[in-house]
Amino acid sequence: MSGKMKIHWRFVLSYLAPGMACLWIVGHFLLPETNGWKLPLFPLFLAGVFLLIYAGVSRTLTRPLEEIEEGVRKFAEGHFNWKIRLRDTKSELGLLSTRLNQMAEAIQDKLQKLSNSLAESQALLGGMEEGVLILDLQGRVKKMNDSMLAILPQSFPADLDKHYLEVFRDPELNDLIQTTLSSGQGQKRPLSFLSQPDKIYQVQSSLIRDPGSRSGGVVMVFHDVSEMKRLERVRQEFVANVSHELRTPLTAIRGYAEALLDENLESSLQAAEFLKVIERHAARMEKIVADLLLISQLESPTPSLRKEPIAVREMLQAALDSVKPAGEAKRQILEWKCSAEIPALIGDSQKIHQMLVNLLQNAVNYTPEGGRILLEVGKSEGGIQFAVTDTGIGIPSADLPRIFERFYRVDKGRSRELGGTGLGLSIVKHIAEAHGGGVSVESRLGRGSKFTVTLPG
Repeated sequence: MSGKMKIHWRFVLSYLAPGMACLWIVGHFLLPETNGWKLPLFPLFLAGVFLLIYAGVSRTLTRPLEEIEEGVRKFAEGHFNWKIRLRDTKSELGLLSTRLNQMAEAIQDKLQKLSNSLAESQALLGGMEEGVLILDLQGRVKKMNDSMLAILPQSFPADLDKHYLEVFRDPELNDLIQTTLSSGQGQKRPLSFLSQPDKIYQVQSSLIRDPGSRSGGVVMVFHDVSEMKRLERVRQEFVANVSHELRTPLTAIRGYAEALLDENLESSLQAAEFLKVIERHAARMEKIVADLLLISQLESPTPSLRKEPIAVREMLQAALDSVKPAGEAKRQILEWKCSAEIPALIGDSQKIHQMLVNLLQNAVNYTPEGGRILLEVGKSEGGIQFAVTDTGIGIPSADLPRIFERFYRVDKGRSRELGGTGLGLSIVKHIAEAHGGGVSVESRLGRGSKFTVTLPG
């Protein structure tokens, strides 16, 4: 309202006062007298006419200016959807208002595009599993996505615009940032942070510069390669274990074969004994190769399984019969229990039979003479459960997480003496998972172990 009043009184002072003075002078000197009066009311009349004309002209001029002023004020406040509406769009003020509206629409459109682009960038960074850290060329933290905050839990969103030395407490990370900034070149190296010693990250830093504005920054991407490194370690251990397992029987076979070729053998009885040793070690090698092929088949994306109804009780008895001679040789008690109601089981009977035999054979091997082994079968939530409990030597708690790995042995020397390949429990795990189930173990050192397999019904 004050703006409108300023425009009004400016017009009054500029046009009305001088106009009234001129009309008064003209009327005083030029108009005739009437009864001694020089028609004093006529100048007042003309002044009134001029005032009315001025009011119309002033309103015609000030209304568009007021509308434009209001529009500009709205634009300055960020209301770019506001429209300046003038009736006369062909006048100079009308063309000005049209240009202002077009400018506001263009700004609104650019702001919308920038907002969409920012939202897309935020969604992209937020959805990335990799951690992303962005700094400016002075080393100030400008952006961290959620994954980065999880990688470095001591960092917080409030740390933005702080120098990286104030935010990060990891010397290797700070050295990588400093090397990137000082050298002006991207870096790539593995990092393991103090806050997550069990994690390994492959960190790639890139320096971005804008020659025109002399601005830029450092973008760092953190890839979690912990699982890849673990698999690489497992692969190396697997190759080493296979080589070792095959080298032992091969050495024996070669030695006894050379002895057979020796012409100084004392008797054919000694030759027969050597042949038995060769046969035993050849059978061991054949078992290792067969188990490796089975694991390879079970690890394929589509393992070959025969789906058929399985007679559970008959399978239990067959599995116990397979290990009964070894158990009787150690005077062990082998028995099984089956609940009254067993859900129907559909699966590969041959592989499930092998799974049970492996569990029972493992229990026989690690249970002392006179021990007891129990195979129980019952109903579980959504399926059927097999449990093999023994009174054996037990498993140390530190070894439990790795007990189902290929070639992993708690007591390597004793396992080889017992003739195991180190693949039995790994095969159990793969057969259970191939049928949509799982396996778990409970054990106390010197108190025995319990292996439980759950399969869907």
